Amino acid sequence: MELKPTNSEQAILEAAEKIFIQKGYAETRTTEIAEAAGVNHALLHYYFRTKEALFERIFQEQTTQLMNFFVKALDSDLPFLEKIKLGIEEHFDFITQNPGLPFFIMREIVQNDERKQVVHQKIAPIAFNMIDRIAVLVQEEVARGTIRPILAQDLLLNIISLNVFSFIALQMFFDMKSDSHPQFFTHFLEERKRNNVETIINSIKIAK
Repeated sequence: MELKPTNSEQAILEAAEKIFIQKGYAETRTTEIAEAAGVNHALLHYYFRTKEALFERIFQEQTTQLMNFFVKALDSDLPFLEKIKLGIEEHFDFITQNPGLPFFIMREIVQNDERKQVVHQKIAPIAFNMIDRIAVLVQEEVARGTIRPILAQDLLLNIISLNVFSFIALQMFFDMKSDSHPQFFTHFLEERKRNNVETIINSIKIAK
């Protein structure tokens, strides 16, 4: 049975997630995590022993969440194209709530070979399982004549690329933390999500 985190442990995890994503592993200090969590430094080390152990917990959890975006869609009873639409929207919405996450993951992978190993050993199997499930559905739809032939990994990569780059582009030109233009950001993201869905669907759907 999996034990639920205590209040203090949960507070540490939430503070660590926010600070690690914002600053990265190298620039983060456990003292600032403890302060943000409202606990003393000794209690942080009691739960997680080392900064590395705490970071690995956050890194693996966040990367897994980012890769699990298609699970709800695949488990649904929706028609194939509706599954794809739901998967795109779920992924986009998750990044909307965590806009710094793609940068965080890429930065840590580039800077640390051990992070790459975590991705290869623990995250890649999730992606490959998802690709296998999508491949079965793609083959069925191609046989029905409803979509063009496409490799499942290409479809998945197209979705991830479109969604992630939407946030990269937005953050290149605008301060998403600013409260000065909330309606602009809301409108931009809703339009971008709709556009991404249409782009992916239209790229594989056979017009009748």
